[in-house]
Amino acid sequence: WIVNNVPNELRFMVEDAIIDGTGVGMPLGILRSGALVSVTRNDENEIDADDIASMWSSRYIGMNDYVWFANASIMPQIYQLQVGNVPVYQSGMGGYADAPYGTIFGRPVIENEYCPYLGSVGDLLLASPSQYALITKGGVQSASSIHVKFDYDETAFRFVYRVDGEPIWASPVTAFDGTAEISPFVALTTGST
Repeated sequence: WIVNNVPNELRFMVEDAIIDGTGVGMPLGILRSGALVSVTRNDENEIDADDIASMWSSRYIGMNDYVWFANASIMPQIYQLQVGNVPVYQSGMGGYADAPYGTIFGRPVIENEYCPYLGSVGDLLLASPSQYALITKGGVQSASSIHVKFDYDETAFRFVYRVDGEPIWASPVTAFDGTAEISPFVALTTGST
């Protein structure tokens, strides 16, 4: 049980920290970094094609590894978005081996539990993973002791995994034409109404 579940829990904790970590005793998450560009959605608790187009136009164009991170709660709206008669979300159902994820603008959409629920800042996040620095020290260290909880007839287990990370960018940059801030990390924020 431990061999199967501890690695999954450690992975979950690290991935959650990459998205929303505080930077104190854990990696600094994308949503809390100074590099994040926020795009205000048109309608509170809704996502429309204009929101996605605004996010896409706020990205730093120099990267080619963008992915969309999405809370599962937004997917029913994403599935229904269209520009004219063309769906915004392209399903990867043509062949899982060729395209395991659906796409928006040709970039994978990865559903996860780390992005906040629909209507929260970052429920949809466009990110370039290559612009996030992550470092580990060694592997997972584990230990057990029958002495720590001897009086209770229990065995104690300890797992240590040293990892740190943060976006490479400290802040967004101004686009060459001077009209907007751009970044490899773009989040959809709450609406104004």
